[in-house]
Amino acid sequence: MNGEYARYRKALPLHGRRGNLRDGAVMDRDFLGWDSFALRYGLVDGPGMIPEETEARHVHDYDQLLLFISGTAEDPLHLGGEVEVVLGEEGVRFLVATPRAVVIPRGTPHFSPIVRRAERPFFFVAISLTGTLAAEELPGPGPEAGPWSRFMGPYTDKVQELRFAANDPYHYGSERSQPSGGVGLFVGPECGLPLTWAWSTVCLPHHLGPWKEDGLHHPHVHEAFDEALMLLSLDHDNLRDLHGRAEFCVGPDGEDQERFTLTEATVMAVPKGVPHLPLTYEAVERPSVFITLSRK
Repeated sequence: MNGEYARYRKALPLHGRRGNLRDGAVMDRDFLGWDSFALRYGLVDGPGMIPEETEARHVHDYDQLLLFISGTAEDPLHLGGEVEVVLGEEGVRFLVATPRAVVIPRGTPHFSPIVRRAERPFFFVAISLTGTLAAEELPGPGPEAGPWSRFMGPYTDKVQELRFAANDPYHYGSERSQPSGGVGLFVGPECGLPLTWAWSTVCLPHHLGPWKEDGLHHPHVHEAFDEALMLLSLDHDNLRDLHGRAEFCVGPDGEDQERFTLTEATVMAVPKGVPHLPLTYEAVERPSVFITLSRK
């Protein structure tokens, strides 16, 4: 479809093998079309430092949220590996062995995460509250020079548990009239950053969108913020294939609303003020992932 809204439909820009990322993608201003946020996304399958802007100790002039998430729909509570995260001037070292979120406020020295063990592939997501990814390298010792974290010690509030809920991945309540059959997690402003992130596994066909008195789903619009809605694969050997079919609608109600049929990993980058939804998962042959992200 080549209508007015076709430019908001974007194929996931997978870049192939980079270090211990079996496959990954960078979604910044050039890809999404805005400065609200950028993402680095990838499937980790081995030890070593996860590739980001630099391997040196560094800082950003923007806030970041790092997420480490299970790579399997069948066992979402276990990460399947261990990751070391180093934070602060002291270089405090944290061992992440379960799905976690790590908040890195702007100006906080840190290293890119270091995978110590990977028993099975898992996902790494870095959300940066900027459109342009950059790092300022800092002098100093390497990542193994600092102390291990202590209970209720420095920066422990930055390494946070993830909230999981079965069949409540989007927090839409009755606006999702059918269960997705999956497990979701949600990160909101209570993490300390002005963003909302939801991740869910999709196992069953279902509908999502504002549900009105007529019993049908309709579009809605966000006048204050941009939103990325991502339909991603859980097939570790082919992160492009959704193994299913979904229909995503963009535009106001009526004949001019554009409907996009999606069978491959896709990002719907919907700017503020553009009506969107409903989303209908018409066929689900294997579990996949649905993500929403906005900066409030």
